Amino acid sequence: MYIGTLVDSVHKVVDTLRSKHGELTLAMLYNSGGLNSTSSWNLIVSAPWADEMGKFDATHLVAQALHDGLDSEHQIAISRVTILSTDDHFSRDMNFLYPVPPGSKGVPVALVTAGDVSEGGGFVLCSRTPETLIAETPPQTTR
Repeated sequence: MYIGTLVDSVHKVVDTLRSKHGELTLAMLYNSGGLNSTSSWNLIVSAPWADEMGKFDATHLVAQALHDGLDSEHQIAISRVTILSTDDHFSRDMNFLYPVPPGSKGVPVALVTAGDVSEGGGFVLCSRTPETLIAETPPQTTR
């Protein structure tokens, strides 16, 4: 499996989640073995909608989206889904250190250093502070 195709496929799943449920503050593929790993990838997601629904339901939702959106070769490359709250230390550090706006192809990170993690590598697909999301949300008007 070529890692670039996994990143592209997961990016499409992330875009689908965004369109159905709302913006994400963090979406990344992480592997303690580094960027060249072909298996045991962890999809890490943080989003206001995940905070609202809870980790259990959000994990199920993301896992189902991966099942529906990836072919079998890419499904077996992902071994874990981790849902982090938007105020988690790792999530906040990633938002600050590696900002990646939606629509970007993502950014490879050879050595992830955020929160309590200082090993492994990953591909940051989306990384934005919750404050950025609030600032970009247009005000709701009532009539």
